[in-house]
Amino acid sequence: MQLTVRVPLVPVDFGDVRVEAGTVVMALLGAANHDPAVFDDPHALRLDRPNAARHLALGGGIHYCLGSALAKLEAQIAIGSLVQRFPNLSLAGEPGWRDRLTIRGVDHLPLSL
Repeated sequence: MQLTVRVPLVPVDFGDVRVEAGTVVMALLGAANHDPAVFDDPHALRLDRPNAARHLALGGGIHYCLGSALAKLEAQIAIGSLVQRFPNLSLAGEPGWRDRLTIRGVDHLPLSL
């Protein structure tokens, strides 16, 4: 998810901004995942980041994605099967991204088998 919506039950001070109870607040998580203060070269797709677990793609805290374990298992099986079946698998071009506000991801991924 690229964004999430929250509604505070009590007034909250966020930095120098006061958010009153009942105010709809939208947080852009995709922007947080590109924070150069957290991630070196934040716009690059790097699966080997030492701090990769700090991303917010699956939420956090009490709002952490209930399906995260299944999603991670599916990714491990799919990628593992591809690499096993095609040991010379490599990128054949730059990935293309879906340009959506809500759910963003790879639209196409040119590969060489």
